[in-house]
Amino acid sequence: MFGLKHNECVGFESRWKVKKVSLVGSTQTTEYTKTDMDTNTSEKKDMQVQTESQASAPTCQVDEEKLAAWLKKIYPSVKKELDDNAHSRAFRGYKLSTDNSDANCRLVQTLDVSTHAKDAAVGCHVSALSWNSTNQTLGVAYTYKHNSWCYHEGVVVFYTLDHDDNLPEAPRMKLTTESCVADLRFHSVLPAIVAAGLFSGGIVVWNIQRDDEQIVAKVDGHGDGITQLSWIADINSAKLVLLASAGLDGLLSLWNFSPVEFGLSLKERHQIRSPLFPKSSELSSEEAVKKATRAITCFNFSVHSPEMFVVGTEGGWVVQCSLLGTKKLPAGKSEEAPVLDSVFKYHQPHKGEVNSISFSPNRKDMFMTSGSDLEIRIYLIEQEDPAQVIFLKSALNCVAWVPYEERIVCGCGKNGVIEIFQLVKGKAIEKTTRDKIKTEILTQIEINRTKSNIVAVGTENGHVQMWRVPWALFGNMAS
Repeated sequence: MFGLKHNECVGFESRWKVKKVSLVGSTQTTEYTKTDMDTNTSEKKDMQVQTESQASAPTCQVDEEKLAAWLKKIYPSVKKELDDNAHSRAFRGYKLSTDNSDANCRLVQTLDVSTHAKDAAVGCHVSALSWNSTNQTLGVAYTYKHNSWCYHEGVVVFYTLDHDDNLPEAPRMKLTTESCVADLRFHSVLPAIVAAGLFSGGIVVWNIQRDDEQIVAKVDGHGDGITQLSWIADINSAKLVLLASAGLDGLLSLWNFSPVEFGLSLKERHQIRSPLFPKSSELSSEEAVKKATRAITCFNFSVHSPEMFVVGTEGGWVVQCSLLGTKKLPAGKSEEAPVLDSVFKYHQPHKGEVNSISFSPNRKDMFMTSGSDLEIRIYLIEQEDPAQVIFLKSALNCVAWVPYEERIVCGCGKNGVIEIFQLVKGKAIEKTTRDKIKTEILTQIEINRTKSNIVAVGTENGHVQMWRVPWALFGNMAS
């Protein structure tokens, strides 16, 4: 069961000690700097305050009846001073002067309104421009050239300024009439009321706030074409506004307009005659009146004296008139309103047609005319001869006073740019624009009354141009 067995001896190398292999290396650090800084705490101071007890003010007994009487007594004087300050022109339009070399009229936008015309291929020109009383909406009327009677459809379009004071490409509204529109005027107080004078002699009044039935009044105003419209103050009532219209029939008509009933009713007519009557005994009194009657080409009422107005007539006559002290003229039985002679004085006439006339907004004794004889004239109401004459190199179609600037006036015509003239020196300011633009004959100019640097201009090709004009810089050049 048990036995002996001998195995071979085995062995292994001892591993309890291992010889290590090592290498010697070194490193070098960069130099470092050491800075010592000291800080110092701020000094503190303690302060104490002591409030004083306030003594209660004794109650004051007020005689309310005497106080009310005193306030009632001084109220008119205080109101007058506040109104004078509110309407003062002393600092209106004031801007800090800059270098006059920056004076430049810039054309910023051009719109083709002729595309809205029914006979656009025939060609039309802008006949009237008008800003409404808020100076945000621009009315544009255009017409065609007429050799005889008008058979065209009249068109008026309205644009509203955007936030950048530019006009949109498409108008907000388009209105049509039975014949071409000769003049267009927004109401002086109601921003949605606008009147149009037609080539046929009719007058149309619209309310552009309405979506339908915009026509609120329509009358046959004159026996011939209308040349100008204007909303004026009624000298008999400070709250009422009248519509004045003039035509080639030699009559200036005043119309009552009701803001409630929206109707026109004829109040009176004024007939403008030449100073020299025919002496031929072969003519009857009616024929003599017809010979002496002159077609009215333009007129303007004074803002300083509402009863005074000036008229430019066919043949170059410049006539000063007044609504006070008029003389009644014989009229036919069919006349629904009296015909009056309101002529007060004749001034030295132009040698051509008078195409523009207007009172100065700054001086009540001054008015301006322009004519086809290439002259701009400045008249004083007390003098028959002009106080200043500016001779033109080319004809102007429209001339206007510049708001808040007494030393310059502006106009537009064949040169194709806005032209500016110095009143004192009696000459034009050269190179009013440095920009290269495509020039075309300009027919109308209308300055925005709130933002006077915005100027709308109409052209003979049916375009509306929007300009930016730094009037103050040009005014400095005229000083």
